Parts: sequence; structure tokens; C-alpha cells
Amino acid sequence: MMSADTPSSVGTQAAETAGTSPRNGCVDALDSPESIAAEVSTGIEAFLESKAAEFLSISPDAQDIGQALLDFTRGGKMIRPVLLWWGFQLATGNDHSRGNWADGVAEAAGSLELLHAAALIHDDVIDHSDTRRGKPALHRQFESSHSERRYQGGAESFGVAAAIVIGDICLALSEELFEKSQTVLGITPSARNLRATLRRDVMVGQYLDVLAEVVPLDDERIGERAWEVLSFKSAKYSVEQPLLLGAALGGADEKQMAEISRFGLPLGQAFQLRDDVLGIFGDPAATGKPAGDDIREGKRTVLIAESMKNLSPEQIQIMAARLGDPKLTDAEVGECVSMLIESGGLDAVESFIQTKYNEALSVARDWATVSNDADSTRTKIGPTAQKQLAGFAEALSYRTS
Repeated sequence: MMSADTPSSVGTQAAETAGTSPRNGCVDALDSPESIAAEVSTGIEAFLESKAAEFLSISPDAQDIGQALLDFTRGGKMIRPVLLWWGFQLATGNDHSRGNWADGVAEAAGSLELLHAAALIHDDVIDHSDTRRGKPALHRQFESSHSERRYQGGAESFGVAAAIVIGDICLALSEELFEKSQTVLGITPSARNLRATLRRDVMVGQYLDVLAEVVPLDDERIGERAWEVLSFKSAKYSVEQPLLLGAALGGADEKQMAEISRFGLPLGQAFQLRDDVLGIFGDPAATGKPAGDDIREGKRTVLIAESMKNLSPEQIQIMAARLGDPKLTDAEVGECVSMLIESGGLDAVESFIQTKYNEALSVARDWATVSNDADSTRTKIGPTAQKQLAGFAEALSYRTS
């Protein structure tokens, strides 16, 4: 990332916008998502370029690894890095007495983005996805490379194998970058434990997702299973845990961590519920995925579970036969989509999203009303920071891509 004696533009911005509030003081303003994303992206690029050079020194054939990771990590939403950064600022009250903290936070945030990239690479293999962000999924890219270079053996199996290995490498690099951040921020048992929990939860959540796809639709736990997958595969690791990890790196105590969790978990659930809606109803031009993709992949989401409550036995039979069939026609997908709407499943999920979104906003409003509270352990934010959190919450809950 940046050298120890190079000032961070984002850190400088924070100092200018937030002043010199005491530790756990009122956070007047948070760094902008755009500036955080730019800072973290630059750091990831530099880190991966150095690793690409290492791969090339091992063998000229390893050049594809570094280039694949560089290409794959460009253009992401940077949701997790932004939230980790904000978690750190909420915990420290923008106190800059820790020195060049932005370098370490940028590295910790970058490590989360690499963990996310590893999960996406493996997720696309598991789901047999053809595209990611409007481009061929990584395993499809290596499948094409196999054919173009006239390699022997099966192109598809080579693509899958290459993607699994590169996903593993990306996960290892994520750990390396997080360890690097500790040289600036200091080693904290709380942060290490949270990092391990985050990594564990997303992997267990992935298994639960795989299992849910083969469970019959009339399974009595289908709704409970859907909420488990939603929470552990995505909601916690996408929103709540990045905020908590940043707060832990900033030295937050248990009380403040609990407050931040009250904001982060419902927002993470709203985020993933919206993702489930977009997986079926999203515009392919915006999502980069085919329309109705979750139906062809057989996802047992909360949307599916809620719809099952009001479908007729005949409709349930049709849905059970079609979920997970990659060869469905657009007309067959369209019929399933109509069932999800007419059954009230979509309306139920939209109601869940609104409820979870409102829960998160309520916590942010509470933080904004205790700015003069004598309790130094309370999270305190000013009007600008409240507006930033509310805007980000709305963007996550009601996004179109």
C-alpha cells in the first residue's frame, strides 16, 4: 500500500472534515465512499501487481494468475471496504492520534475486498455462472483460453480447476494483506477473532446455500434455511462484520460493538434481500446477470420461501421441477416470475426490506441524538455523518444493480 511516511489523501480529508474530536467523540462527517474506494482500489492494485511479479518469477506460465486477479478485482462496488473504514471512524471519533492510520485501514479494507473476490470466484464455479459484472466468469475465461491455445484435455474442467486454484490464491493474499495492516494498526485479539469469524461465516453460509438448493421445496425448514443462508453467507459478512471489524481495529469496546451490530445486521439483511429480488427481477443490463438467474440456479431464497406459502399444490410442483434447471426457456422463467408476484412473495420481501432498512435508520438517528451525552462509550454522530449513513443504507436497500 502506501509507505509509512506518505500522507493519505483520505486521512487528510477526514482530519479536515471531522476536526480533532477526542477518541469516541462525535463523528461530524465520515470519509466519502468514493474517496475510500479510490484509496483502497489503488492499494489493491499495487499489492496485486507486486504479487503478479512474484508469480512471474516462479514461472512465465504463472503470469495468467496475476493478470486474472488484477482484472477481476477492478470495478467492484467496494461496499465492504467502505463499511470497514466507517466502522473504524465510528469507533475512534476521527481521533488521529494513532498516526498514519489510513494506511493500515486501507490494507485491512483491501483484504476484505480480496476475500470477497475469492468468494465470488468460487461462487461462480459452484453456481455454474457464465457471467460476472457483465463479463465472462473467471472459469469461463480460462475455459476459453484453453480452447484458444489448443491445450489438450477438457476445456471446461481446466477452467473450473484454474478458477478454484486462483480463488484459493486470492483468499491467501487476503490474509497476507490483513496481516500487513496489523503493522500499522497494531495486533488486537478482538480484530483477529472477528476476522476469523467473518471468514468462517461466509464459508459456512456458502455450504448452507449449496445444501438449500437440493432440499425439497416442501421441507418444513425452508424459510428458516433461507434466512440462515441470507444472514451468514451475505448479510453479516457484507455489512455487519466489516463495520465491526473496522470498529475493533479502532479499539471499540463491547458496548459500542453491540450498538454498531444493531445498525449493521438489519442493513445487511436488507442488502441481501434486495440482492435476492434482483437475482430474479433485476435488469440484466444493470446487474450483469441474465434475467431470472436465481431460478435457473435453484436458489431457495426468502423470496421463494415466502411464495411457497400461497402457491397451489400444482404451482409448487411446477416450481419444484423448474428451480435449478439451467435449460429453462425465457417463457418458463417468466411463468415462475409471475407466480412469485401473484403469490405475494415479492410484496413480502419488499416489506421485509423496508422493515430492516427502517431498523438501521432508527439506530443512526439514535446516534445523532446523543452527541452531547456524557457517556463517552456511546457512538455519536453529527448531521452530516447521519445523512451519509442514511444515504448509504438507502443505496444498499434499494439499489438496481
